[in-house]
Amino acid sequence: MVNQRTTPPGPASGTAGTAPAELFGGRPLILASNRGPITFHRQADGTFSSRKGSGGLVTAVSGIARGIQPIWIAAAMGPDDRARARLAEEQGQTFILPSGEQSEFRLRFVEPSRQAYQWYYNEISNPLLWFLQHYLWDTPRTPDITAETWQAWNEGYVTVNEQFATEILTAADALDLPPVIMIQDYHLYLVGQLIRERRPDAILQHFIHIPWPDPDYWRLLPLAMRRAILKGMLGNDIVGFQTPSNARSFMYTCEAYLPGVTVDYQAETVQFEGRSVRVCAYPISIDVVSVRRQAYGKEARSHDRYLPNYWNEFTILRVDRAEPSKNIVRGFHAFDRFLELHPEYQGRVNFVAITVPSRLEVPEYQNYLDDVSAITGRINAKYANVETGWQPIQILMGENYPRALAAMKWYDILMVNSIIDGMNLVAKEGALLNERNGVLILSEGAGAASQLEGEALMVAPADVEGTATAIYEAITMPLSERRQRAERLRRIVEEDDVSLWFKRQVEDLDAIMARPRPEHIVPTGEDTVLASAPAGSLD
Repeated sequence: MVNQRTTPPGPASGTAGTAPAELFGGRPLILASNRGPITFHRQADGTFSSRKGSGGLVTAVSGIARGIQPIWIAAAMGPDDRARARLAEEQGQTFILPSGEQSEFRLRFVEPSRQAYQWYYNEISNPLLWFLQHYLWDTPRTPDITAETWQAWNEGYVTVNEQFATEILTAADALDLPPVIMIQDYHLYLVGQLIRERRPDAILQHFIHIPWPDPDYWRLLPLAMRRAILKGMLGNDIVGFQTPSNARSFMYTCEAYLPGVTVDYQAETVQFEGRSVRVCAYPISIDVVSVRRQAYGKEARSHDRYLPNYWNEFTILRVDRAEPSKNIVRGFHAFDRFLELHPEYQGRVNFVAITVPSRLEVPEYQNYLDDVSAITGRINAKYANVETGWQPIQILMGENYPRALAAMKWYDILMVNSIIDGMNLVAKEGALLNERNGVLILSEGAGAASQLEGEALMVAPADVEGTATAIYEAITMPLSERRQRAERLRRIVEEDDVSLWFKRQVEDLDAIMARPRPEHIVPTGEDTVLASAPAGSLD
């Protein structure tokens, strides 16, 4: 059984009460992710301004960054990032050192060619791996692994992963002490083994932010790709996932496709090529203080003037990227069914959907956005009341995080019916901010279900009828029960915020560092990363 670390560390824990500079025994920290914590913009006078990201990882690391100034390796996101990297090189700087409040980080950019990045990101990472790990492929029809796919893998995904490994090792060479290296997400599956081959004693952890499907679904990928991904990840000391079920699925996948592997499900380890790799669950959360501050800040409050125009006696809210895994269309179908079954609520309930267009260069995303628009139009045409001006569904399109936080304060129902999510932080943000004792309707496919299911109304993502029933149950729920559920949800989020998510990983890495480190790895004679299409077959 995979343990999920959800309780705050006690007084004897590895990082509780520990000064940041004492983490990892004073060793430096290197993080690697596709997108970095800071993006640069070149001004007309040739100087550079910068903007700090607001993601959960950046927030978590920022809490300790001032004490240890971690190094962050990321892909250059555009010509201005590349220009800033050139300036650092011209000035003889190993690291880019931002100024002001962003000086808490040291940066190095990976600079793939545009073609290599296109293959790595838009052909392999998105959509191939992302769609696979969210169970979204229409398997009788897609994906097709073609010669072009193999080219994108070998000359894009493999190449960029190799560049990341090189940049990480270059950064490590510039440090006085061996670093702890934390790799992030599905873009960089091969990096752990690439580093391990050159630095057998490295301390490596890889955290996966998205779901990990069961072994059978991985058969959509050729065996050579599957094995390269698994071997890459098993180059780490710890592999982390959002939920225990994702961690178990990873161990099942290793057992299914890697000859010579030994999995100990009780000890939560995978033995491979003479090494023991821990497999852990670290459910990510939100920065409670920061989210509250933003929700009641000036920018969010500016939306309070007009958002009430969208509310009704009862308001259902959803906040999503407009992409297939979020299951928006089925959520609207369920609302349609609710209005059919309970016509007494027509005119009294508004469904407000705050949606952010996403990855529109991917045809599947374009098509899904069209589907969302089509079902919205049909339902509004079916029920709209011309005399009162009521229409059941209101869509607010566009990326505006303060607006989303402002809206979360006022829902009666928050619908999170995603097909599958690594976590889904909207469920946690809503639980923290809502002021109306709102009810959470939560999909069993969301990673947040493992923590919030006791206080939410749970639905299967494809169960339109069951979701319609949950809407009615939420609307008719006694106030006392709503209040109890809302208070318990809020307490769960408050007691398990993003800083604890990061600290738990630090504690486990501290334990790994206490082990004797190997001086070498016996070569297997196999190519652990570069996979080529076998002649006559792709599997």
